[in-house]
This record gives sequence, structure tokens and C-alpha cells, in this order.
Amino acid sequence: MQQAATRISISMLAILLAGPAASTSGGKTAQGEPYLTGGVGAAELEDLEKQRQRFSLRVLTASKGSGAYLADAVIKITDGSGKTVLDTTADGPWLYVNLKPGDYKVTATYKTQVRQQATKIQANDRREIFFYFDEAIERLPKGEKS
Repeated sequence: MQQAATRISISMLAILLAGPAASTSGGKTAQGEPYLTGGVGAAELEDLEKQRQRFSLRVLTASKGSGAYLADAVIKITDGSGKTVLDTTADGPWLYVNLKPGDYKVTATYKTQVRQQATKIQANDRREIFFYFDEAIERLPKGEKS
């Protein structure tokens, strides 16, 4: 019995030492199209990068001063008729969303700051929108990891 408990403990330790797995989150838009959010840490960024070609729009939120990534921005996307396609809180600095061709307004809210940009998605598009906020966040020195 004690050997089984030791094996389980060793297995649990190995999982913990391996570090966290990529844990992007997502769902479906009101149009039934997929979206993903994340990008906190190298594993999540790698996971997102592998999937980028599946999405027509990538949205990034970052600090205006340092360029440091920001998480927890509320991203709202409305179509040309004003209908909400997506309204979510990003789990990291990146939101990847697949939108059907059309005109869209993308609004990002971080704390009390609101930024908006319009975009037009066409078939096979790969667009990027960057939102920068007045947030005093410093980047980590080179070589350090969060």
C-alpha cells in the first residue's frame, strides 16, 4: 500500500516539476465561430502561434509605455448592423477569433480605458488589431521569466 502511495506521490511531483501546460481558453461567437484567448507564458504563446492560421482576426492588448502584455481586457466585437458577435474577458493579451466576412467594430476595455477600431474581414483574411493602454507595467529584464 505504501509503495502505491509513493508511486502516486512521485507521479504528482513529476507533473508539478514539468510545469503548467498551455491553457488557452475559448468558445464560440454568436456566429458559431471559434475564438481563443491566452498568451500568458511561453507555452500558451506557442499554443496560440500553432493555431493562428485558423483565425481571421488577432487582437492584442498591451501597455502603451513599455509594450508589456496586458490580460483581463474586455473585448467586444459587433457586426455592421450593431449586433454583438463576441463579448468576453481575455484570459491573456491575445484574442484570436474567426469572423465571417463583413464589417466589425472591436472595442477593448481595460480598467476604465476604452479603445475602439473598425475592421473589415474578407474571405481568407488574417488581420491584427493592437490596443495600447496607459498602464505603467514594466517588462521583465531579458533572461528573466514570469
